[in-house]
Amino acid sequence: MNPNKMYIVYTPLYRTRKSIFDGQSTTMQELKNKFRRGMDADVIDGIYSTKKEANEAADKLFKKAKRN
Repeated sequence: MNPNKMYIVYTPLYRTRKSIFDGQSTTMQELKNKFRRGMDADVIDGIYSTKKEANEAADKLFKKAKRN
């Protein structure tokens, strides 16, 4: 896994749309900034090395969220 290019999938919140996952990679600096601004590690569902894996994981989360 390249630590300078990763895809982070967050747990969907109430009424979140899949478009919130834009498929853009995240750098370590961007991730560090998110935590500085108060992001909690509990909202991260997974960290993936490819866009395909991240999209598949996001699709599963949103399908699951729609059922609830």
